[in-house]
Amino acid sequence: MNNNTLFHAIDQLSEIGYFVWDDFISKEEIKTLISIANKGKHSGDFKKAGIGKQALFQLDKSIRGDYIQWLDRKNNHESVQRFLDQIELLKNNLNETCYLGIKDFETHFAIYPENTFYKKHVDRFQQNAHRVISFVLYLNENWKEDHGGELANYLDHKIEKVAPLAGRLLLFRSELEHEVLMSYKTRYSLTGWMLDKDMSLTFLP
Repeated sequence: MNNNTLFHAIDQLSEIGYFVWDDFISKEEIKTLISIANKGKHSGDFKKAGIGKQALFQLDKSIRGDYIQWLDRKNNHESVQRFLDQIELLKNNLNETCYLGIKDFETHFAIYPENTFYKKHVDRFQQNAHRVISFVLYLNENWKEDHGGELANYLDHKIEKVAPLAGRLLLFRSELEHEVLMSYKTRYSLTGWMLDKDMSLTFLP
């Protein structure tokens, strides 16, 4: 992991709330992860994503249109394990330099079919506020501007859009308001959150 890029990421997270890290993984890894996601999609491992957590969880396609497959260390794909190792290393580096108190992370594949979106929201739940840093690794090869699907960050006085280009990692503070704009082509990503509690304890307030 490039230390100069890491230090730049830390500065940007502190100053504006997000950081765009291009070429976080190789083109070969991108192709492999897309293949893994497609196999999961065809085998029925992806489920319709909802909003809220625990007792407040609900499905509402007028707000959110993606399908997800949760990932963990039990997954036997080497590329998934390498990605989890990279996020673990990034988590530890952020902790050492920013003292964020991050204990764990959770992540899933996300697929947005054509003509789907996720309306404006924050990732840090009011009733369960353990998400500290959000991350999205995009897997979309040959993505063009007219395909849409940008992530719009709502900053204090402006909106900044991030295109979902293959190999691009987006990091942002989980309390930052954002949305996934309409995607006119199937959109792939690995999405997750760094947590201030062990994942098995995040049901606690």
